Amino acid sequence: MSNISDMIEEFLIKTLGDDNYLDISRNDLASYFNVAPSQINYVLSTRFNYERGFLIESKRGGGGYITIMRADTKDSTWLNGVIDRLNDGVDYRTACYIIDSAVERNVLHEDEAEIIKIALSPSALSNPFKLENHLRAQILQRILVKHKKFLRKKD
Repeated sequence: MSNISDMIEEFLIKTLGDDNYLDISRNDLASYFNVAPSQINYVLSTRFNYERGFLIESKRGGGGYITIMRADTKDSTWLNGVIDRLNDGVDYRTACYIIDSAVERNVLHEDEAEIIKIALSPSALSNPFKLENHLRAQILQRILVKHKKFLRKKD
């Protein structure tokens, strides 16, 4: 059974459909799911972030409306944004979100994605100094920079 965050995410994805953006009231959404607005904030920040291919814009006033937008569809622009965000480290779950988004954008092939996920897994990067997130970010950043160069050659 799905938890409430999964249900909210699924609802928003279905409502967004093939559109590039969705305007929705945070308070109405919280009422619909009978949760606190902070639960909606949590779902938006963890499930609808740039690494997963989304941007969120909050609109002050007017009932707390938010706009969920798909991030720029140009692969190189998205890659640049993701690469810039990897400087401070990345946990495995977020790395997997980035890799899955790269597959959806045809930046990576599914077979490549699986190999990269294995290379970035906690068991592969386990060390006594807890540098896993930093190492994971460096590896993923270098892979994406290399793929960005391949994209330029295709253009």
